[in-house]
Amino acid sequence: MRRIECGKLLRIARVLFGAAAVVSLTACASFEFTKAAPAHTQAVTLKSSGEEISGWNDLPIGVYRVPDSHVVITGHQKGQGAALLFGLVGVAVAHAANASAGATAVQDVESKLRIKLDAPMEKAMAEVAAAPEYSKHLTRAAGKGNAQMELTPALILTFVNDTLVRPYVILRANMKANGANPAWSTRYIASPGQARPLVGPGGWLEGDGSRLRAAVDTNMRLAMRAMASDLAKPAARDDKAMTMVQANFPFVKPRFQTLGYRLSEDDNYLTFVPKLGDVMVFAGVNVFEKSAITFRPAQKDDAVFKVLEEPVAK
Repeated sequence: MRRIECGKLLRIARVLFGAAAVVSLTACASFEFTKAAPAHTQAVTLKSSGEEISGWNDLPIGVYRVPDSHVVITGHQKGQGAALLFGLVGVAVAHAANASAGATAVQDVESKLRIKLDAPMEKAMAEVAAAPEYSKHLTRAAGKGNAQMELTPALILTFVNDTLVRPYVILRANMKANGANPAWSTRYIASPGQARPLVGPGGWLEGDGSRLRAAVDTNMRLAMRAMASDLAKPAARDDKAMTMVQANFPFVKPRFQTLGYRLSEDDNYLTFVPKLGDVMVFAGVNVFEKSAITFRPAQKDDAVFKVLEEPVAK
């Protein structure tokens, strides 16, 4: 498949988020985001990229970026598949219409959503760099010959139905060694188990919005510790010991089933890498609250990727 054809198909898959797109693109999509970080002999320097998450590589069509923030509104998009019948112009129109719908969905509370993640990310970086289990592998200080891990944060507020929202903290991770181009990249994604209304009683922004900020802090730490663990002691990605997970993922309303690698598990959380091509904007390391997902060892007849016809979000 020629590169230009593959590139167009990858863009289309971001619009559709369909199982057929995942299967048909297996031949041309890469799976770099499923891999562990390269081996390193010196501590890796953690730093902020100072950038925003990429609209081309990390976001689907039709999202709305809240100005002066790291917040992205999604899950509200409609009619994207039909837009493809009209070529790139149709996609552009669908993107504009859906982004406008996202802006409308939060227009009454947009001022509360101008959330920057620099401070919680800096705090989480300092914590993992100082933790005994990670301090030999991570540092905040730049050193000669050290690889650098540049992190780009985002807070993805995903509507899982017409009223409920689940926030996801995403860290786009790019490791750079001896040049400007990343030697390795992935994403670390963490989310709370419960979806809530954005506003109103019990909502994420009720009162002063402290409930949302607390969720951001918790999930920033979870994503950062998943990254630190991956650098300190990479877990095996074993195709002979796959795990089936049914869960909500960022950017889309329905729950999905997918297969991938279980990196770690404790009483409350499962850390999981879906074996999906990098074209999928939730490819990477996902940290789930176990109460919100279904998982078990994969079986031979399990679908690699499918939409689940069941109620969304607990």
